[in-house]
Amino acid sequence: MTLIAMISAKGSPGVSTAALAFTLTWPAPVLLAECDPAGGDLLAGYLARYELPPDRGVLPLASSALRGTADADLTGNLIDLDAPCQQRMALPGLTEPAQSASLNMAWTALGEFFSRMTSRTVLADCGRLAAAHPPWSLLSQADLVLLAVRPHSLRTVSPAVSALSALRRQLPPGFVEQSVGLLLVGGGIPAREVARHLGTPVAATLPWDPQTAAALCGDGRGRRRAPLMRHGAAAYDTITELIAARSVAGALSRRDTEPLPVTS
Repeated sequence: MTLIAMISAKGSPGVSTAALAFTLTWPAPVLLAECDPAGGDLLAGYLARYELPPDRGVLPLASSALRGTADADLTGNLIDLDAPCQQRMALPGLTEPAQSASLNMAWTALGEFFSRMTSRTVLADCGRLAAAHPPWSLLSQADLVLLAVRPHSLRTVSPAVSALSALRRQLPPGFVEQSVGLLLVGGGIPAREVARHLGTPVAATLPWDPQTAAALCGDGRGRRRAPLMRHGAAAYDTITELIAARSVAGALSRRDTEPLPVTS
């Protein structure tokens, strides 16, 4: 179906919370893959009340992807967030940041595996670009990279400038223009102004909802109709529409640049 990677520049604009809110509210089957090289948050937060096997997650699946056995080993590495429905699945992340160096060769294989998954949308929480060993090769295979930004002030928006520059340096030419969108978390500078300043369209917006965010981190109980969850559900349409529009634009661009057939 679709691979959507979610990243932030630096600080804590709420990319992991947003990824979990999307996973719990989107109407399509979703796989939340914790691909943050700094380590995952699910096992210590939202899933902390459960006793779960420690030997499942992105690290063993990465090894399977390199061996070519990821299809067979996927189910054994997942956690069902709404058991037994298997509509909202999670792939726990690294338990130690030091493990991220061992994934440098595996991000490509994981990205390829996620990209050809047809049964569900994959949301890859890739954490902060400022962390060591960002998963560049996985990002390059995403249908959309969502860059989370807090539009509270110029100070909170400015880190996105360097993040977009890094994406342009590390990813193929034209990728940022074709496959990157902004996820604005909280209020402040109007979305139109943020998009103009960064030269990147806004794919979705989420409210600043500390109570619900804390519940998603395992601290207290949240409400399904809380602002964060309602806006998370609404983001599905705006994000999928952006992906579809860019896919059509890309197809038209490729058609226009194809050489004309030679006729005799």
